[in-house]
Amino acid sequence: MRTHVVGIDIGGTKLATVVADSTGHILSKVRKPTLAEKGPEYALQLLFEMVRETVASADLVQESVSAIGVSCGGPLDTKTGVVYSPPNLPGWDALPLKAQLESEFHIPVTIENDANASALAEYRFGGGRGYNALLYMTMSTGIGGGIVIDGHIYRGANDSAGEVGHQILLPDGPPCGCGKRGCLEALCSGPAIARRAQDAIQKQLTDRKAAATRLLNLANNRIENVKSEHVLQAARTGDILALQLVEETAYYMGWGIANLVNILNPDIVLLGTIAIAAGDLLLDPIRKTVSEFAMPRTAEAVKIAPAQLGEALGDLAAIALVV
Repeated sequence: MRTHVVGIDIGGTKLATVVADSTGHILSKVRKPTLAEKGPEYALQLLFEMVRETVASADLVQESVSAIGVSCGGPLDTKTGVVYSPPNLPGWDALPLKAQLESEFHIPVTIENDANASALAEYRFGGGRGYNALLYMTMSTGIGGGIVIDGHIYRGANDSAGEVGHQILLPDGPPCGCGKRGCLEALCSGPAIARRAQDAIQKQLTDRKAAATRLLNLANNRIENVKSEHVLQAARTGDILALQLVEETAYYMGWGIANLVNILNPDIVLLGTIAIAAGDLLLDPIRKTVSEFAMPRTAEAVKIAPAQLGEALGDLAAIALVV
């Protein structure tokens, strides 16, 4: 009897496979480096081995697996299961991932963009339980997002919905990896926060000959080593520059979220990664900005909270697709 599911999480640096029961309880997992430079054929063969290893370590046989869910960075086509050149997976150009997995295991496979899959996992297993309309946003290397309405991922006309980080706030702002300028991602992602901190420190050094901030000490006195985590760490000690950077980040994030709240009217917005690490240091001013910028009725209806699944998110994102 097929009573279990397999989840596959594909990233540029790691691959993970898990086996779960029908409630989403994870029974076993395997993680290995992607070694993306070896190309897609190497990764596929490794995934085949990992799936078999994970099923065996759960004391199961393949015949007990009813479905495979795959969470992978896009762009991809959820209907055909073809992956189109993810930035962190060189050589994965028009790769028929769904067909390859189904041919190998003879089990139905569902493939989803990792941000959408993460949103669905939070909806089913995390902070989104009990809500009808959820917006999930991650603040990490980029600003990604997923929209879940009444239990269903909103994908848009060609699987491109949820690009929340590429709304343009400042048309003449800093360049973004997407080729535009002034996107939310170019202002509030981890690298963007670090860049703004580095620029501010350099300006202090130019204007005053000394940097009035703890950020340099935390980065071993090298401007280029300053990271977003240093900004949060210094802000917690009351560092003036770090607090200004956090306030500025919260302003832009709140502005971007208010735009989305006005359009989608969600019950809840869940923020991941940097927002979880920062807690109310970042969340409180974000909530304040949303309440100021969003329409009153949409602002009243929405709750803004940290995502809950943490390190388990990647595993449960793949599982949420097929449980």
